[in-house]
Amino acid sequence: MSDFTVNDTMAEIRLELDDREIYNDIRSEIGIIESETVVDVDATYSWKVYARRMEVPPPFPHIRMFLTSLSNPISWKIGTHHAEDADGKSYYDYDIKLESTDDSRGKAVKITNTGSKTMHIYFEVKVKYKTSDTVTHEESVASTLAVRATGSTSIRKYGRRVMNLTWAEGTGESAMQSLVEHYIDRYVEPVARLSCVIKGTTDALRLQIIGREISDTITVICTNLGLNADCFINSITIKDGPTGIPVGTWELEIQRTYELLTLFKLDTSELDGAHILGS
Repeated sequence: MSDFTVNDTMAEIRLELDDREIYNDIRSEIGIIESETVVDVDATYSWKVYARRMEVPPPFPHIRMFLTSLSNPISWKIGTHHAEDADGKSYYDYDIKLESTDDSRGKAVKITNTGSKTMHIYFEVKVKYKTSDTVTHEESVASTLAVRATGSTSIRKYGRRVMNLTWAEGTGESAMQSLVEHYIDRYVEPVARLSCVIKGTTDALRLQIIGREISDTITVICTNLGLNADCFINSITIKDGPTGIPVGTWELEIQRTYELLTLFKLDTSELDGAHILGS
């Protein structure tokens, strides 16, 4: 709600569009130092091999336990294996696999003779372990963090106009992005400025001339300009006319869309107990 309403029957009203403050490409950037981990030497690994020979008759599975003395086993696998029958001929009717145990340093090898002859099997169990750790160091790397907002419609109408904002130390990326978007909203279109000259021909008008202050909100209605807008007072000048009647000149700026007051309703159910409006 404005503080006062003035129309073209009460004052001389002049409107001008100020295109000096059009900015449609708002940018900001800041140099940052980040820590980067550089690998000097990769970790190395090796395999320890356990070899066994067993006689395995059919048909029941046979279990053989393996327990490593290594303190850091990483993985296990079955290595080379082959089987022969009693005559020394190759034998393929068998299955061999690893099974987990409760101890991370141990594995069970399960061998099942699926054929009809007793076999002699040779097999290897391999354990992978780390022989040396990765060697790294930290390096500081300089980079640039940038944010930007543009108004494509404004750029097409007025050409690209760039504003570079200073990125204050301690300001986060999301906060700075919000700021450049705010500046786009503020400067993407020309600023409408009004000059309003009022003669104190009545007591009511004289009271307005001497009573208004900077940043007061004035509603300006001008039929000739097709104007009905709320404005801020940017400056005030008061002079005496030739007949002793005071003349006030207000330099006004039309409110931008995001500056307009908005009415809202509070849910009173949220205003009890620990809930507060502000602190």
